[in-house]
Amino acid sequence: MRPTRSVLAPILFVSVVIVAPAARAVEPIVVIAPFNLTGPDSVLDAPCYHGAELAVEKLNGEGGILGRPMRLIEVDTASDVGGTADKVRVALENHPDAVAGVGFAYSTYALEAGRVLQKAGTPFITPGATAPDLPREVGDDLFLAAYGDDAQARVMAKYAWHELGIRRVALWIDESRVYTRTVGAYFDQFFRALGGSVEKRTYPGDTTDFRGLIAAVKSAEQSPQAIYAASMPGSAVTLIEQVRKAGIDLPLLSADGWADKRIVDASGRQGIKNIYFTTHRFLGVETPAMKAFVDAYRRKFGATPPDAFAPLGFDSVNLLADAIERAGSAEPAKVRASLADTRDFRGLVGKISYAPGTRVPKKAVAVIRIDNGMEAPVWTWTPAGQ
Repeated sequence: MRPTRSVLAPILFVSVVIVAPAARAVEPIVVIAPFNLTGPDSVLDAPCYHGAELAVEKLNGEGGILGRPMRLIEVDTASDVGGTADKVRVALENHPDAVAGVGFAYSTYALEAGRVLQKAGTPFITPGATAPDLPREVGDDLFLAAYGDDAQARVMAKYAWHELGIRRVALWIDESRVYTRTVGAYFDQFFRALGGSVEKRTYPGDTTDFRGLIAAVKSAEQSPQAIYAASMPGSAVTLIEQVRKAGIDLPLLSADGWADKRIVDASGRQGIKNIYFTTHRFLGVETPAMKAFVDAYRRKFGATPPDAFAPLGFDSVNLLADAIERAGSAEPAKVRASLADTRDFRGLVGKISYAPGTRVPKKAVAVIRIDNGMEAPVWTWTPAGQ
């Protein structure tokens, strides 16, 4: 096995890719890139796509992969789950030479796109989707670049129990999404296993009035000591504001769907404290490679990366490039086999390895606290070897 490419090596980002005249005829390595670039779900997907763009720019500036440039085929799924499969299908029809796909920070969209790519025999890396059953549900072409929801739910359950001393939790689950249902169910399982008490309720994904859930917390026979909200970022600010306006000061817990600057801004405007969420290890990471990435992102897009999904997009493209190089081929079946054989790929957001028969890596999970508009990592779980 050839050594894997490490993005922790010195990084040179270029804003213009210069190709020698003789290389202009070389066919690019085509990658379908479905992301929500518009609509409410762009809050996580747009930075993720930007990270992917930076990776392609860097790779092409260094001569490409196997002597060929990489080309991303942008597919804006526009925050429409129902239209995702058709848009990916059209992209594949228009680009039958596509080698792979890279896309999405959301499990529901990755599921829809993954099924289309699986049918076409096209390997697919999802940078930010975290439902650990996705590879089983879709098939052997789907690979996660992020940890699974089981990992982040377990970490928050442990943090709440051991660090915050919480024994009773009100669990609110948005029933409309794979991600929220999955992470909520795992938190329920792990917190109960520790000996905790959970009062679970679900709500429709389009909910904007949380008074019913709030009333249940206030009238509970045994008052909960925290609320775990398995929610999407689009509803999180409304949920948080309504809870605090109702006079409930309990810690508010969630998962990486709350890695949203709008929550931080609302916390700062209204002096909201005690918000905790699990996410990928990004905030506070000061490695040379991460610093280079942040600087390049700021130069290209005029802002710092808002969350870990930007470097996850970057890592996913480099993971694919590494697999192609190790395969010595851009033939999809060989790329899939090479991806499955990935061991200790060193990305910006941790190492990626796929144990035999699995396509979900074990990666570090950070707990972030938001107080008065300030974010700070307060606890990190790191698997062996990270």
